[in-house]
Amino acid sequence: MCNLGEGIYEDGLMKGRKEGREEGRTEGKLEFALELLKDGMSLEKVAKYSKLSLSMIKELAKQNKLI
Repeated sequence: MCNLGEGIYEDGLMKGRKEGREEGRTEGKLEFALELLKDGMSLEKVAKYSKLSLSMIKELAKQNKLI
C-alpha cells in the first residue's frame, strides 16, 4: 500500500513540475513580446517571433496601453 501512495505522489509531483515549466515558458514569452511591443515592433511580427497568438499579443498590448 505504501508503494501505491508513493507512486501517486510522484505522478502528482511530475505533473506539477511540468505545469510549472510550461507556465514559466509562457511568462518568458510574454515578457519578450512586451519588450518587442515597447520597441515599436508590429503586432504581427511580435506574434511571429514570440510564437504567441496574435490575439494574445493584442491583449498584452491593450493591457499595457500600447494600442
